[in-house]
Amino acid sequence: MKIEYQRGDIFKSPYRFILHGCNARGVMGAGFALQVKKMYPYAYKEYINNYEKKGLTLGETQFVKCRDRTIINSITQQFYGKDGRRYVSYDAVANSMRMVEECLYGETIAMPKIGAGLAGGDWNVIESIIESELKTVRPIVFTLD
Repeated sequence: MKIEYQRGDIFKSPYRFILHGCNARGVMGAGFALQVKKMYPYAYKEYINNYEKKGLTLGETQFVKCRDRTIINSITQQFYGKDGRRYVSYDAVANSMRMVEECLYGETIAMPKIGAGLAGGDWNVIESIIESELKTVRPIVFTLD
């Protein structure tokens, strides 16, 4: 499904499902993940619980009900860094989108440009993956003002 772009604060949006990319190392220390950690501590707690119990695997997708919305922790990168390297796994993004399609048939999800910021991915590639994997789920991508 074609991505719809919106400007503004995703956390002030009306969308019930917010997806973001996470690393598999149990760290939400920067970027969008840090904002999720601050605003939705339960989503972070579940992420850490899974990391400590069994570890996290690429493509894993955690649906965490938090108050009025569900945060989707999508494990899209094994490691993290701020050195300009590509950390996002395009295969993991595709696997995550397939899981979202399966679990949220016909719903709308909001997300930032996952994998294209600190994770170093090419947004054109990621956009193509999202649009090819989501057949019924409507993706809304937020960009900052």
